[in-house]
Amino acid sequence: MYTPLHTGFLRYCRSLTGNREDALDLAGETVLIVFENLDKLRKQDSFKAYLFGIARRLQLHHYRRIRFRGLYDEKAAELLPDPHAEPDTNHDVALLFELLGKLPAKQREAIVLFELSGFSLDEIRQLQGGTLSAVKMRLSRGREQLRQWLSDPSDNLVETHHASKQKSPEKEEGK
Repeated sequence: MYTPLHTGFLRYCRSLTGNREDALDLAGETVLIVFENLDKLRKQDSFKAYLFGIARRLQLHHYRRIRFRGLYDEKAAELLPDPHAEPDTNHDVALLFELLGKLPAKQREAIVLFELSGFSLDEIRQLQGGTLSAVKMRLSRGREQLRQWLSDPSDNLVETHHASKQKSPEKEEGK
């Protein structure tokens, strides 16, 4: 039953898939399903329609499944946050955001847009207004201020942050 249809069936599979390798895979999978379910075929005259119909349904099923597959993007995967971040990283991030909050608004905005959001200098200039050199100066001054706060252990901001994290709940309730 299958032998006379073989050549035409392979051409049909090729037209469905678009390439030879996928066509051979589709034909092989179809033939396997057909021969496993040959006892369900009521009329031998309808074998051709049965064979081609299964191939068509398999290919449609493949197209439905492929819609839900995405392409892997290494750069996007690296940008995903790590749910298992180290405990000291969370503390450092909290300190950094606290210190960012102490900066003047334009400097803070420039640093967040450039360093965290990936905006270009020209895009920041368009958002904030002013000149390109003013944006560069805001970034420079903001970075320098953060550097000073983070590097000087005698600075009250860093000490206050560390002390507030180390206080015990009992001592705070007694005050």
